[in-house]
Amino acid sequence: MSRFFTIILLTALLSGIIAGCGGKVEDTYIMTTVREATRGNLLSPGFKFGFDSPNFISAHKNLAMVREGNLIEFFSGEGIEAKLAQVGGKKVTVGARKLFNPLIHFTVDFLFAGGDTILVGEPYEVALPTLMRTNEFAKDDFIEVDLAALTTNRLKLKPIQNEKFLVDKGVIMFEEIESGGEMSMFYTLHLPNVRFIIDEPSDEIQLVLKACMGENMYFDGGVSYGSIASRGMREGMNVGGMVKIEFVNYSGWVVPGEM
Repeated sequence: MSRFFTIILLTALLSGIIAGCGGKVEDTYIMTTVREATRGNLLSPGFKFGFDSPNFISAHKNLAMVREGNLIEFFSGEGIEAKLAQVGGKKVTVGARKLFNPLIHFTVDFLFAGGDTILVGEPYEVALPTLMRTNEFAKDDFIEVDLAALTTNRLKLKPIQNEKFLVDKGVIMFEEIESGGEMSMFYTLHLPNVRFIIDEPSDEIQLVLKACMGENMYFDGGVSYGSIASRGMREGMNVGGMVKIEFVNYSGWVVPGEM
């Protein structure tokens, strides 16, 4: 489908939607790529763009990540995670507006898939992940340990107790683990011979963790470890305890856990 024809189609589509709500269409959604919309000189009234089946690599609550080659951009929208799940597996046209604060990102107005239109809209509140250059994030208080030497043995965990340590080639999973006599879902960090439960990751970190899982990428970053887990957890569930994510290296940026 040509860009010109798709523009007409989107305008007609939105005319019907908005007219039904007592409004009118004033701007056109220009069909383009994410790279052109963010890095090119393409002009659009109201900074409104349409994207043909963008590659959503992660979505959590009101925020999603789209990859186009080596470029990753954030797309916000009220309940975007649940609404993307409704169109999963279908070709989808995304109508979005380009915003510039606190950094360039897009807010999704609608999803059009299989003849159905799902209105999205700007969320009341959304926090974009903080992105820092590698040299902007201090790592002096993180120790380096032999990750392969860590096991559930108490003596092997002693060197990292109450320490911050660096992790590379860790594996992130979202799995069911017994806690307080009940089975609950947790994000976990797997090292060669032990796994750790990730302690209450923020929404921004969960978005990045989902991207790691969705793209089958290793976890590369830093975590802090507190108390050694009970013997039952260590021997029965191969869990060394809980870690808090301090930062994640992702797509050339450092995403801190908390600022």
